[in-house]
Amino acid sequence: MQAAQSEWEALLTRMGVLDDFQAREYRKLTVAQLERSGQSLQSMNLMVRWQADCMLAYADGRPPPFPPADVDLQKMAEQAQRGSSPMGALGSATAITAQPFTGEESAFQSPIVREEWEALCRDHEALVTMGERYGGFDPLGKLAYLDALEAVEGRWDVLFSRFQLMGAVNPEFREQTEAFLQGMGLSPAGLRDLLSEAHTLMREDAERERTQ
Repeated sequence: MQAAQSEWEALLTRMGVLDDFQAREYRKLTVAQLERSGQSLQSMNLMVRWQADCMLAYADGRPPPFPPADVDLQKMAEQAQRGSSPMGALGSATAITAQPFTGEESAFQSPIVREEWEALCRDHEALVTMGERYGGFDPLGKLAYLDALEAVEGRWDVLFSRFQLMGAVNPEFREQTEAFLQGMGLSPAGLRDLLSEAHTLMREDAERERTQ
């Protein structure tokens, strides 16, 4: 348990200093998820360390140590009852390997629809590639990148909505997405809200950089 906590803490620390946008976004997703329960990365780390120390004390026949001042035992008990673990929820989610569309759906017989889809894929891929240098952007560049990413996400929302109405979304992708969200304990709307909260935190970081 101590080793897992140390690895998780080290991973999130590295993600906070990497240039890659997706790494930083993952860290902020974790922060946003913790904030929903009124906690922070620091308080979560202290809580897990204390739990490990309690288990070691029990094994050695010693009385358990006092909990750290920042550990809220009531919140910890509530999370245990819900089966919620911010440390593991994001990491334990099932990977999504299927594509949302195969390119063979009847809708793609329309040149306009196919062109729209291919343009969206190109734009999204270009943003992901650009995001590998996100940490080196100046504050205004980071804000512009978040604007561009959210614009692409909005375009995906429109395209997905149309294909869902036609029943043309790849069933394997739908099943994997549902399993992924279940692993995170989120609904589709809940995930979008969490992403929005994470991006807000990233915007706040960029704004603080502007004033330094």
